[in-house]
This record gives sequence, structure tokens and C-alpha cells, in this order.
Amino acid sequence: MGKPLKKKGLKKKEPRPSPFAGIRSNWRQKLPVLIFVLGFAVLMILFYVYWLSDYSQNIVQPKVVQVNAGLSNFILNIFGMGTTTVNGTISSARFSVNIARGCDAMEAMALFASALLTFPARWNYKLIGFFSGIALLFSLNILRVVSLFLTGIYFPKAFEIMHVEVWQVLFIIFAIGLFIFWIRWTRKGVTDVAK
Repeated sequence: MGKPLKKKGLKKKEPRPSPFAGIRSNWRQKLPVLIFVLGFAVLMILFYVYWLSDYSQNIVQPKVVQVNAGLSNFILNIFGMGTTTVNGTISSARFSVNIARGCDAMEAMALFASALLTFPARWNYKLIGFFSGIALLFSLNILRVVSLFLTGIYFPKAFEIMHVEVWQVLFIIFAIGLFIFWIRWTRKGVTDVAK
């Protein structure tokens, strides 16, 4: 048998890649991040629209402050501090502290919840993370109020530093750490299911 004849001038042409192929693949890779950022921004805007509304400021926020003050007052009295509470103020014969807007942990909870709800994960993980995270942040805020009251009694010179610098930073670190822990937990759950 002879060799197959080659046709001259007929080379198989490779298809040229589209000039938009790189953009499309980059877009697909960045889409989850973009959805997360936009979703987070939308939820935070909705939170602030609600939180700064007249209804929230006149009805909801005073109730949230009263709950924080009431629970903190209860814990302080367990330790024999002899405190009373009126609205958002916790008082004793030695010291008093007023829980104002911003000291109620609602913004930290909103940041945590918005990040958690927009992160790509299963809804059962989101619900567990949401309720656990909100409970932990709320409990941490009660601990903050109690510790600030005790700081005001025993270390009054350190009160402002504890209030503005130490607890603000601790709260941010705790909220971020809680979110990272939740992400790792969801990824571990997905890996365990795949095995």
C-alpha cells in the first residue's frame, strides 16, 4: 500500500479564542465574591434604613436597651452590687452607667448576620450560625456592660479606655473570628458529607 496523499495547502485551522474568553472566565470566578459583596451591602443598607427609622428609634431601640440593662442588672445583683435599673440606666450607690444606642450590639449583630446570610452555604448551616452567633454576640454585650460597670466602681480611671478602645476592638475581633469559625465549620461539614 502506498502512502496517503497529502493535500497541499489545507492545514487544519485551530479556532481562534474569543477576545472576551478571558473576561468571561474571570467574571465566572469573581461572580460569587461580587454577589457576596452586593448582598452584604444591600442587607446593611436595609438594616440602617430600618434601624434609623422613627419607629425603630422610638419603639424598638428603647426596648433593646431595656433588655440589655435588665439582664446586666440581674447579673450585677447576683454579685451583690445592689443595682437598680430605670430605662437604660444601671445605678448603685457607688456608680451608674447608661446604655445608649450603639452600646446594644445591634450593629455588630447586623454585620455578622449580613455576612453570614450572603455567604454561599447551605441554609441549615446559615440558620444554626445565625442563631448561635446572635446569641453569642448578645451574651458578649451583656458581659461588656457588666464589666464596664465593675470597671467604673473598681478602676474608674480605666473606664473610658475600656469602653472606647478595649471593648470596641474586642467586639470587632470576636465578630470577625466568629464569622471565620462559622465559615470553617460549614466547609468541614461539606467535606464530611462528600466523604
